[in-house]
Amino acid sequence: MEKNSKVWLIVLFAVVVYLLMGIYGDFGKLSLAMKDFRWTFLFVLFFLTTINYLFRFLKWDFFLKKAGVYLNLKDNLFVFFSGLSMIITPGKIGEIWKGWLIKDINGAELSKTVPVVIVERITDVLGLAILALFGILYYKEGIYFILALFLIFLGFLATVKSKTISNRIISMLEHKMGKYAENIKTMHKTFENTMETKGLIGMSLMSAFAWFFECIGMYLVILGFKESIDITLATFIFSFASLTGAVSMIPGGLGVAEATISGLLQFFGLTPTLSVGIAIIVRSGTLWYGAIMGLSVYLLFKREKGDKKKQRVTTLK
Repeated sequence: MEKNSKVWLIVLFAVVVYLLMGIYGDFGKLSLAMKDFRWTFLFVLFFLTTINYLFRFLKWDFFLKKAGVYLNLKDNLFVFFSGLSMIITPGKIGEIWKGWLIKDINGAELSKTVPVVIVERITDVLGLAILALFGILYYKEGIYFILALFLIFLGFLATVKSKTISNRIISMLEHKMGKYAENIKTMHKTFENTMETKGLIGMSLMSAFAWFFECIGMYLVILGFKESIDITLATFIFSFASLTGAVSMIPGGLGVAEATISGLLQFFGLTPTLSVGIAIIVRSGTLWYGAIMGLSVYLLFKREKGDKKKQRVTTLK
């Protein structure tokens, strides 16, 4: 019941956000702009977003194997895509749920799988930050935000890599965690394995490549409204907005990412109506498309598992 109420609160919050955006963009003008929009570009955005997910799945699989966790392809795809239903949680932290899904499948310890989810998210942020740097000349004030993210990451990496610091933290936590002390050691070991420098750099670059497909999607959406900006600027706006939404810790970055997309588009010359329309379409084809896809995959797989369980029970009878 509590989970359902949280879901409905997020939905209500989303409705309020888009209602306010509609008021700001002028509902009358916005509806006319939407009528003129070439809707085939939305389906192209769905396709590009899916390509992003497929490349990020390869990254997810890489980190899982680094952690010593192995799943067959079908189960692994189920876990990864089901996790997308959690992208509307603050900072996508709900994707940690993937650890519980894996535990249900093969019994893998959460102390091995949760660090994988965290490192995967770190490389997502690094990938977006790399993309944002390409367009930083358009909006120099954004460099401080991006540098702050890199510094936070370097601090976390130094903590994991430093034996002195990590052993001291583990020692402190052991006294407080009691019977879970061994899990802390396993988590640290998993972080060490997954944050090996060469692999981390490679997967961060893969993240940048994967997210670039959604940046292209935003560029095409702008073309769909019969407007045009440089693709490097579109890349900067999308990646910067995604980063601000992620660090805001608001569910799905709702309101923050949309406002950043709309605000930056206006800063670079588009009208409030068009900038709001673009933000709504882009978020529909990325955030909401991913959340619906994730929920659909989870429900389909859950039903399939339920049917197989019923068949086994019937056979035993």
